[in-house]
Amino acid sequence: MHIYNQLTYINNSSLGLGFFDGLHLGHKVVLKNVIHVAKKYNTQSVVILFNEHPVNVLSSTKIPEIITLDEKIKMLDELGIDNVVILDFKSILSMKADDYLQDILVKYFSPIAITTGFNHSFGFNKEGNSKFLRDNQEKYSYKYFEIPPFVMEEAIVSSSVIRSRILLGDFVFVNKLLDYNFFINGKVILGDKVARNLGFPSANINYDENKIQVPFGVYYVKVTHQNKTYDGILNYGYAPTLDLTSKLKTEVHILDFNKDIYGENIKISFITKIRNQMKFDNIEKLKAQLLRDKAFAEIYKHFLSGKFNISYNKFHN
Repeated sequence: MHIYNQLTYINNSSLGLGFFDGLHLGHKVVLKNVIHVAKKYNTQSVVILFNEHPVNVLSSTKIPEIITLDEKIKMLDELGIDNVVILDFKSILSMKADDYLQDILVKYFSPIAITTGFNHSFGFNKEGNSKFLRDNQEKYSYKYFEIPPFVMEEAIVSSSVIRSRILLGDFVFVNKLLDYNFFINGKVILGDKVARNLGFPSANINYDENKIQVPFGVYYVKVTHQNKTYDGILNYGYAPTLDLTSKLKTEVHILDFNKDIYGENIKISFITKIRNQMKFDNIEKLKAQLLRDKAFAEIYKHFLSGKFNISYNKFHN
């Protein structure tokens, strides 16, 4: 995949437009159509991204990312997109829809097709929408594809819905909408080694401040290190029982793992929440709860693998 940090000429492209935060199921339908058209007409697929979320530029509201720009680019590559063009949103925010279509999209990409989601917009006052792109097909000789909303469990799959459920810690539902497990990446840093002294050695990472923050609590996670994936228990929050409340911590105890990985990168994927952050009366009660957390993870792991398959009929014959 080719990555461009400025406008470049890519003729006769199959063009995909959108911010694509999260690259969820709805986004993937858009991107699959972009790729399908490119293959059908033996041309290049192109996705235009922005370096900042438009809302963060247009208002004082800061929308946290579901995935970072680097993570998004990697996932687009894995999906099979040929080209990604990253634009500075501030440089085009005052452009009228007509100018953006003619002077950016048509001039540089001469698209044979443009694909967007049903709610995509661009240009000053969001004048560039699905109707606008459809009305200009004949003028600029492209075919427009509007992808309708993707609905799952009576909810429209959208980045805003996914963010709201992440903030609730509902990763079973979040991961269905994303079609992959929500994750964070980070380099393992030195911790205070308190968890090690409790018999639960942990890998600590810095949580990317631009990424949406999960609720404080304990989670069953999958940890990927050097292309191998392990089960883990992650604690995100402070340490109220130990009175180490001055520093926010992201630490994961990796099950059946005893390697020294300081300074190395790991990927942590959230599977389900085990419990909220709790304060215990003493260290022994904390250790007992950590053992229960580990047992939960072990049992949940077997459910995911299909090793536990309890039939309803066995108890109701």
